[in-house]
Amino acid sequence: MFSLSGWAGRAATVAGVAGAAAAIDLVAKAVAEAWLEEGAVKGALPFVDLSLSFNHGISFSLFPAHDQSSLALLLAIQGTLTCLVAGWAVAAGGGGLERLGLAAIAGGAAGNFVDRLMDGVVTDYLDLHTGGIRWFTFNLADVWISTGVVLLLLDGLPLRRRHRSAGEPIP
Repeated sequence: MFSLSGWAGRAATVAGVAGAAAAIDLVAKAVAEAWLEEGAVKGALPFVDLSLSFNHGISFSLFPAHDQSSLALLLAIQGTLTCLVAGWAVAAGGGGLERLGLAAIAGGAAGNFVDRLMDGVVTDYLDLHTGGIRWFTFNLADVWISTGVVLLLLDGLPLRRRHRSAGEPIP
């Protein structure tokens, strides 16, 4: 049976997690833009440097949007997918881990959407490297999205599903 209070609670949880993730991401991007120069590298950790760059496309700079029509199309797709994931998170019937994972993905996607909407690009500043090889540059929104995927994978582990279907407490 559909319960408004249950739905409202789920929606509040998703909005809280996604909103916090997007807000933290956008603040971090603003700090990176104020503190870093584009292309300059500042050492941070043995495997992560700070290096400001701007992504005109989606992941790994695929499908770059350099004109207004391609930017509008990219924003429409990105906004639609973000809303669909947020709706999926609210509707998630599984455990809280599934909802949390989807909310983290929605929050990361929302952060990148708002950044692209404001500037036409997504701000990246975390430069992953190892052994002299630079892998890629990303931002906290990408961390939230990746964390959400890991949570969904953990939620889907066979052991968790077996306990959930048997009505047993999930370890």
